[in-house]
Amino acid sequence: MNIKFLLLLILAMVSWGISWPIAKVIAGMVPVPVLVFWRFLFTFLSIIPLLLVMRITIRLKTGKDYWNVLIGGIIYTLYNQFFFLGLKNGLPGAGGVLVTTLNPIVTFFIVFLIQKKSISKRQVLGLFFGFIGGLVILQVWKISLDYLLLSGNLFFLLCSFVWATLSLNSQKTGKSMSPITYSFYVYGIGSILELLFCWNDPSFCKVWEFGPSFWFAIFYLTVISTTFGTTVYFYAATRLGSEIASSFIFIVPLSAYLSSFLILDEVIQVPVIIGGGLAVLAVYLINSKHKKKEEIIP
Repeated sequence: MNIKFLLLLILAMVSWGISWPIAKVIAGMVPVPVLVFWRFLFTFLSIIPLLLVMRITIRLKTGKDYWNVLIGGIIYTLYNQFFFLGLKNGLPGAGGVLVTTLNPIVTFFIVFLIQKKSISKRQVLGLFFGFIGGLVILQVWKISLDYLLLSGNLFFLLCSFVWATLSLNSQKTGKSMSPITYSFYVYGIGSILELLFCWNDPSFCKVWEFGPSFWFAIFYLTVISTTFGTTVYFYAATRLGSEIASSFIFIVPLSAYLSSFLILDEVIQVPVIIGGGLAVLAVYLINSKHKKKEEIIP
């Protein structure tokens, strides 16, 4: 695996972690469909310069490509609905851990069932450490079952399963289109879908009355964590496979908690550091087999 690409993917995951407290700040300011629409629209617009500068075509080659981007747009729209509903109604700290630790496990499980790919003992051990790391960050010994089943946390659980299907969908498009083209269509379709649900909402244009903090949050969620972070992830899914790319999501919980400390003044505790270390170990174990294969290639 190319070191520069590896660092870029890690940076993308860190940007995702920071997006959790930033999204929490604006989650309750307007209805979720309105918030998702503006996020998608600005992301869609921010991708256009990338297409022009990099001279990437947006032409789709086959009918299957049309179906894949349509399904991707629907799936990612659902994910964002669950994401903001969870942040609005539930517990953001728990959500950041639940989503990012379950994503790789669900993705590996789906790949194993559908694509019949083998999973090495080392990768299973990595998944185990990643899951345990997430539980340690969450400090489950302090949490009751009722706490985990709060309505907001159920949305976070749905996020995990929806994201796993999105990872597989983006992987399918890797041979026929650029990840940036895929992102272009996904956010364009998502914008149209959300507009159908919110165009007549009284708060649709209310966003223009908000101050700089709201628009900074939108800028970060669109350009940094979405245009940059998600496009890098889609690219990783096409190059490495969805199950390998999703393993890097284990980096997100620690960065989410550290950024929450800086943005929301949340208290950072020792279990967070320990759990984050286990998550990083998980990424190494899951990818170690893949690295060995690449080292054989001259």
